Amino acid sequence: MINDPSIAESMILRQAPNLSREKAHALALIWAEVVHRIIGSILAKDDSEGPLHFNVRAEMSLDLSKMLLFLTEAVIKKRVDGRPIEDISPEAEALACLEGEGVSEIESTADNLYPWWRDRMDVRWLPKSSKALEKDTQPRRMKSLAVKPVRDKHFISRWFIRDFWADGPSATRWRKAGGSWTRRLLPFGRWGHKVGLWDDRVEAWFSLIEGDGKRPIEMLMKIEPLNPPQQQALVAFLVIHMIRNPSVVEGLRWHLRDVLEVGASETGLSFDDMARAAYASLFGDSELYRAWAEPVFVSQWAIVTSEDPIFVLPDTFCARGIVGDTTRIIVPLTPTRCFVTLAATEDAKRIVPFNVRADARLARRISALLIESAQSEFLSHRDFVCDAEPMTAEFANVIAEIGDAVAPADRSIRSP
Repeated sequence: MINDPSIAESMILRQAPNLSREKAHALALIWAEVVHRIIGSILAKDDSEGPLHFNVRAEMSLDLSKMLLFLTEAVIKKRVDGRPIEDISPEAEALACLEGEGVSEIESTADNLYPWWRDRMDVRWLPKSSKALEKDTQPRRMKSLAVKPVRDKHFISRWFIRDFWADGPSATRWRKAGGSWTRRLLPFGRWGHKVGLWDDRVEAWFSLIEGDGKRPIEMLMKIEPLNPPQQQALVAFLVIHMIRNPSVVEGLRWHLRDVLEVGASETGLSFDDMARAAYASLFGDSELYRAWAEPVFVSQWAIVTSEDPIFVLPDTFCARGIVGDTTRIIVPLTPTRCFVTLAATEDAKRIVPFNVRADARLARRISALLIESAQSEFLSHRDFVCDAEPMTAEFANVIAEIGDAVAPADRSIRSP
């Protein structure tokens, strides 16, 4: 468990905003060390035998992080105990907390908390791990590719629209006309698809990836930890939505028009059939997939929440922009939540994304980026009102502002 004094320091400064940074940091180091030793003692008491499946590690890390936050707050409350923090001597506090009776109190606290940890291990983590390990020994059933004729090719998943953007059977669609946006209520099933964008085999592959992505997105909504396969399924879901929206598909056709016309002439195919065949060939190119997926996977992730239903779902699925020299994305999940890839990168994925509550100004700037990214249409909450003079925002500045808004306490939830 990482000993991170920034959480304690943040809590100290909330209680004593006028305290010097140097003193806040000195006290935070001591109280964070107390928490670190308590958790270390709890883990040292664990005598569980056998390996734990990696699927349970994310959940265990989340519980450890919750324990860390709880203990940090409890230790600070106990040690302050009505005293002005300004009057507490770091030197005396180190002796009181980390020597003599302080050591005994650390062990006593660990003894009191260990039964809870043991119960979680026996009731949830060991049974769940055992079942997962047994499952890994069984031959894996490959999902069959059910290729069937499909007229309307969804460039945004139907279930995604139905579950997060529909109001019962209807959806609120905005369309650009004459330089302004006009709204209309329509059945949600009439939006998010187009005829003939790709062939039926590619559609079948998309359906499999959509199905794998549904559970991770539902878990994101509940702030549940994602294990590595679920993180990979989420990234795949995001990538297919970026590369299958009509603006990308039609842009490829336009850029490759001369090559496609020659290919169509030589094979006897129509231009549209040749274009669909060329598009299908992209899915055998692992380097192409990696080029789209890697920036998503290596970035830090955040879920941004707005109090008002101001976010919109553009027909391009997301807003994309260059930060530094790398692509970052803002994906509206619901009218009040967005998935964002931050500018910073990470070697190992956090078990849950950062959680950022956007104030009204930041939420409006994110909404402006999403509206600007739409090719011609977007969906919104029924109460959304499109500004006559929409706010403008720089993509990189908004991503930086979201990164700056990450709370120090939230940074504690790390992968094991």
